[in-house]
Amino acid sequence: MSEKEEHTTPPDPFEGMIKFYETWSKAWSQSMSEAASSERFAEAMGKQMETQMDSFAQVRKTFSEMMDAYLKEMNLASRGEVTGLAERLTSIEIKLDDLDARLDEMLDLLKK
Repeated sequence: MSEKEEHTTPPDPFEGMIKFYETWSKAWSQSMSEAASSERFAEAMGKQMETQMDSFAQVRKTFSEMMDAYLKEMNLASRGEVTGLAERLTSIEIKLDDLDARLDEMLDLLKK
């Protein structure tokens, strides 16, 4: 073998594929960027999001109703019932604190 043949590197079989991928990727990226920044795309995405949110709201409502029915069947309190009880207890605590403050005032007046 001559020295010329020893120092030459063999051609890369993937070079063409890599160049094709880079060119294709840049072109695709640019066209998708343009499409995503258009008003039509924004409107379509907005409509899709509204539809999904409506669907999720319906699923959540149905699940909540099913859970309430299950808890009722099992003689357990629902979240709404526990929340209502907590609100009533808080109201009672506030009224007791007010009564305690009034009693302290009355005791102070009686001591004078």
